[in-house]
Amino acid sequence: MNSALSTFKVLTLGMLATVVATEAFSEEPKLSQKPKGATVEASKEEIESTIRILSGEWSKAMLQRDETILERIWATDFVYVEPSGRRFNKAEGIADMKKSAEKLTSAAASSIDVRVYGGGTVAVDIGDYKQVGQDKNGKPFDRLSRFTNVWILKDQQWQCVSGHASNVPPKP
Repeated sequence: MNSALSTFKVLTLGMLATVVATEAFSEEPKLSQKPKGATVEASKEEIESTIRILSGEWSKAMLQRDETILERIWATDFVYVEPSGRRFNKAEGIADMKKSAEKLTSAAASSIDVRVYGGGTVAVDIGDYKQVGQDKNGKPFDRLSRFTNVWILKDQQWQCVSGHASNVPPKP
């Protein structure tokens, strides 16, 4: 009986500690708080605008096969999952883009929703990405996918660390 009471007390204290810790760490820091190492504060709106611009630059990089843009906006440990389920890292993604036999005539991100977390050091963008062009056999394509990307502010620069895309089926 004494052992059961002791176990109950330990479990109760453990649950209480979990609740207190969850409450203490679940509060989202205010954007006015500077991230460690930050020298300039940015508003939520400024961060959202920056992430939308970076998504546009990503589209431009794919259209123009400009690896310098991807080198800048993809983090060293970047990883992406394509609609097919294939996973690739930064080096593989850039190599794939450079050797692709597809010819894009347009590539654009749209309907981008940005959410900001971590006191302004983490952002997630969700949007649509449309590609129009010709495949390696010259057959035209018009693709629409929906993406989610995770961005972090590191050394005063936003970089994408992870992303995923799913195909949006054509409307009947």
